[in-house]
Amino acid sequence: MVYVAVLANVNGNLPALAKALEKIETLKEEGYEIEKYYILGNVVGLFPYPREVLDTLDDLIRNNKVSVIRGEFDQVIAESDPHGEGPDYIDRVNYPEYIKRALRYTWEKLGHDGREFIRDLPVYLVDRVGKNDIFGVYGSPLNPFGGIVLPEQPTSYYETIMRPMKDYEILFVASPKYPVNAMTRYGRVVCPGSIGFPPGKEHRATFALVDVNTLHTKFIEVDYDKKLIEDRIHREGLPEELIRILYHGKI
Repeated sequence: MVYVAVLANVNGNLPALAKALEKIETLKEEGYEIEKYYILGNVVGLFPYPREVLDTLDDLIRNNKVSVIRGEFDQVIAESDPHGEGPDYIDRVNYPEYIKRALRYTWEKLGHDGREFIRDLPVYLVDRVGKNDIFGVYGSPLNPFGGIVLPEQPTSYYETIMRPMKDYEILFVASPKYPVNAMTRYGRVVCPGSIGFPPGKEHRATFALVDVNTLHTKFIEVDYDKKLIEDRIHREGLPEELIRILYHGKI
């Protein structure tokens, strides 16, 4: 059987991303044929490894292993003027001050090339896996950055979301951060969970593994050392609120 791995909400958390990618390699050694990875946005935005995350993804992109789209925080970085002098425009974004500080830090650490990398990311993912057409977006199909798809809803809720995408067999979304696997009469809706700040009970980095033929979906959880990120947040002088997000999975 052939699979794709679907990840989302990395948010500049390199240790979590590294553990997820390591787990994917372990699954391959165990016999899973994983032909491609999809990352559904919020590549950067909160935690203090934005440049390292981009370097990691760049290597995968060069090897044709991963397709990446923009998320909500990526979009803030992408909206910066490439000829502007700095990140002052972030002050006008409607976020709490601690998130603005994290975004300004991200903007500076990425540098010109890193910001161009983010600007070059597409908003939507359209691909074909096996015999199935897929559509991917960070928020929701009609609102790619501000839209939210809620977890643990009745099937009718997901049918409403899937109806405009009925030409596709599967819709990947990142916005709930909780894993979602909902089958509707129009197709399947999947959220892979969160890598960077998972809100689940054990707060493990979570991604999805999808069979490209049957669209059967399983969720994989991995542990990672949050103390590494906490220490770096302190060293970089970033807001303490980011540590709370790291350990509790909620902004």
